Amino acid sequence: MDLEWNYEISRVADFIRKHNFTRVALQFPDEVLKDSMMVVKALRRELKSGVKLYVMADTTYGSCCVDEVGAAHVNAQCVIHYGHTCLSPTSSLPALFIFGKASVSATNCARNLLHYGVESQKPVLVLFGLEYAHAIPEIKEIFACNIAKIRESTSMSEPLYADVSGSVMSPAEASTPANQLGLVDSHIVIESLAEGTNKRYKIGGLIWRLPEGHKVEDYLLFWIGLDNPAFVNVVLTFNSCEIGITKYIGDMKKNSFCVKRGNKRTKSVNDSKWKLYMELVVILQSANEIQKKVMNKNQFK
Repeated sequence: MDLEWNYEISRVADFIRKHNFTRVALQFPDEVLKDSMMVVKALRRELKSGVKLYVMADTTYGSCCVDEVGAAHVNAQCVIHYGHTCLSPTSSLPALFIFGKASVSATNCARNLLHYGVESQKPVLVLFGLEYAHAIPEIKEIFACNIAKIRESTSMSEPLYADVSGSVMSPAEASTPANQLGLVDSHIVIESLAEGTNKRYKIGGLIWRLPEGHKVEDYLLFWIGLDNPAFVNVVLTFNSCEIGITKYIGDMKKNSFCVKRGNKRTKSVNDSKWKLYMELVVILQSANEIQKKVMNKNQFK
């Protein structure tokens, strides 16, 4: 594993130096906690002296959220959050999100994207797990080359690719827009902002704007990533859409399949299991928010 590339050591060090932070909490998900000491050593080499680094494991209730309560226990001035995140707003601390860089075959993704797009004959919206964001430029390039070869035989247009909404968050910038339509649940936020006839959507750290006159239900949603909570939220939120999936586990492309939802029976998806799972996620996330509020209140008594 390339530690510098995957954990963006130089970028994290630059962020800490730029803001003159001297007490920094590093929050790792359980699956990469084993790498935490190597990351700390690499950061110390970059930062030299004068900065104290504190390693935190994920919160009990939700690995996707910044653990501001834990960070407050060591008087941290910011949190570096590693791994999957829902990019929920922070209330008191700035945060830098390092999504990681999961292995992926851009060639396979581009080929599946073209296959589903041509087969569906719908416009395509590409969504992805944040750990695959690094591969999107290469996927775009390969797809453009592939579709150019069959341009005369297909009416498929260029896909619409979601963008990452950002990887740096400060409490001042995390306020809720006044015209936000609502929350899907406490794990993932989706907002639709009307500007003329255009709409902007945001879910799980991804953001996109549909062309004028288009509805998200008109699109084939193409997901690149795992069937983790982020994917479950996409499926349950956009349950009237047709969804094409390229699913990865580790370095291997496990399978690709198409899910048709709405009035048609869902293929390869256990709806009852996922709905139950998401209900539990909502309950646990709500409990986490309550715990944070109580501990913050007690802290300032």
